[in-house]
Amino acid sequence: MGKWIGDRISTEDHPDFTTIIILPKLQRWKEWLLTVWVAGFTFIGAVMIYLLFGGIYSLEIVADDVEDLRDQQLIYTIVFLGFWAYFEFKTVKALLWYKFGKELIKIERDALTIKRSTLGYGKSNRYFFDNIKNFHQIKHDETGFGQFFENAYWSLGTDALVFDYFTKPKSFGRKLEEKDARLLLRFMDDRIKVLRKKK
Repeated sequence: MGKWIGDRISTEDHPDFTTIIILPKLQRWKEWLLTVWVAGFTFIGAVMIYLLFGGIYSLEIVADDVEDLRDQQLIYTIVFLGFWAYFEFKTVKALLWYKFGKELIKIERDALTIKRSTLGYGKSNRYFFDNIKNFHQIKHDETGFGQFFENAYWSLGTDALVFDYFTKPKSFGRKLEEKDARLLLRFMDDRIKVLRKKK
C-alpha cells in the first residue's frame, strides 16, 4: 500500500523498484478562473484570426487613406496574434497540466526514470545512477520577480529538485513546497541506497 508525502506526492515500494507520483498543485477556484480566462482568450484569438484572413477588408472604414489604414490594422493584427499565440500556448498547456497532468518517477536498482505525463502522453527519460551527480534541492529566491512570474497559476512553475547528468542539469518536482521537496529528496536518497545494495 502506498504512502503520502504531503498531499501531492504518493509513493509505493515494490520488491525491485519504487514508484513516486507527483500531482499538480490544485486550487479549484483558480483552476475554474483559468478555464474561463482560456475560453475568453481563445474566443478573442479566433476573432482576430478571422479579421486577419479577410475580415479586415470587409469592415467599412470611412477615411481618406483607407488602404493605409487597413494595412496598419493588418500589421497590428499580426503583432497581436504573435503575442496571443504565445500566451494561448502557455495557458492551455498549464490548464491541461492542472487537470490531467502528473510526474511519474521510478527508482530501480541501476537507474531513475522520470516522465511528465499529460493525458497519458509524455516522454520517459532514464538516468543511470553512475552518471548522476550533485542531487539536491533547488533554493529559489521567493521575493524575485522571475520566481513570482514563473510560479503564477497560469504557468507550469519551477522545479524543486535537480541533479547533474553528464554535467547537464535535470530537474523535476513542479511547484513543490520546500518542506515536501526536502522530504521527497530524503525519501529518494534512502530508496536509492536500499535498491543499489540489492545489485
